[in-house]
Amino acid sequence: HTRGALLTRSPVRRIAVRASASVEDALDAWMSQTHRDETPVAVSVANDFALALQDFWAQVCITPDSPFPERALAFPGLDVDAASFGRFMHHINTCSEVCEILGQSLFVALRHPEGQVEGEPPVPCPMLLLKSYGSAGGEEPVFNDEDDAFFDDWPDFDDVDLGAEGGGGAASDASDEEVLAGTRKWVEAVICHMQVCPFSSTADRAGLPPGGVTYPICRATSADEVYLEFWHQVQKLNEVDERTMSTVLLVTPAFCAQSPGGFDQFADTLNEALSLLGVEALLQLVFFHPEYTFRDGKARAGDEGAANFARRSPWPMINLLRTPQVRAAQKGIPTGSVYTVNEQNMAAVGKDQLERMLRNQDWSGIFQKNDWVQHAGRE
Repeated sequence: HTRGALLTRSPVRRIAVRASASVEDALDAWMSQTHRDETPVAVSVANDFALALQDFWAQVCITPDSPFPERALAFPGLDVDAASFGRFMHHINTCSEVCEILGQSLFVALRHPEGQVEGEPPVPCPMLLLKSYGSAGGEEPVFNDEDDAFFDDWPDFDDVDLGAEGGGGAASDASDEEVLAGTRKWVEAVICHMQVCPFSSTADRAGLPPGGVTYPICRATSADEVYLEFWHQVQKLNEVDERTMSTVLLVTPAFCAQSPGGFDQFADTLNEALSLLGVEALLQLVFFHPEYTFRDGKARAGDEGAANFARRSPWPMINLLRTPQVRAAQKGIPTGSVYTVNEQNMAAVGKDQLERMLRNQDWSGIFQKNDWVQHAGRE
């Protein structure tokens, strides 16, 4: 793709999965032995958790159109032990807290060759059983005692709010072209000219070494669909070198735009995945939202701090960063120093002026100022 080009994706991407004949035979035999002859099986080619999650969310997102009360997703190329697969399942449980499909009309049970379910032979490879009911067309699913892992740490839905009213940010009905233009203007002004990220030279170049920046726009309204697009972008980033694509700014104008708390909860599930599933060696994340508020206990925390505008973007965004590039940057400028300089520069503009700029998407005042406090080593 051309750097900075408009990358628009359908909210739901259906990913093709396939299997070798020997794998198909083994799975067919297991499905027959467990009396699941009517259960369709999708076989993922994933050999890591990131790709496995992409394929999992693809299956979740087709649930409303599926006539089957139960489906299976098999991972013959995923060479992980039962404990690691259990962590994968734990992450899925956590994600259900913010989803509209998963945990509402779709429930998941795991199977692993090292695990033993009474009355079942060992499964030939790691597998997830997706059980639908209600609006998805199936009757209420029946679970074995061993399937209770999905419910062990069942989330408290009473604390979840993905649609609360709020203010700030740009209009959610903006066209893709307007979203792209507005996002790029904000990046040029706040991230580059104001030097919120000292390693972003333009809206099209960032990182160490410098590489391309892409701006995919995801029109999804549910967390299920945003998860799918997120993991798709992880794969795209992993498929090219850092000079071709250094970083991704995934813009979600229709998701949680009026609910900063809901977006925070969604962000927490992705941050958990980095450490829980070992993805942090590949990826680091930074989240932006029109009403972002630091909650780290520092002086910048709280809604009144001008420093919050270092993370307040016209629309909700997920910034995917390459871990090796982040580590290289931290050797030159410690993260704490970056925060301190950003706080000083934001305070110099002032909260009220920054709020007007964000509301009007007019960053001319930032471009007119050139006496910013410089980051150490960047004078």
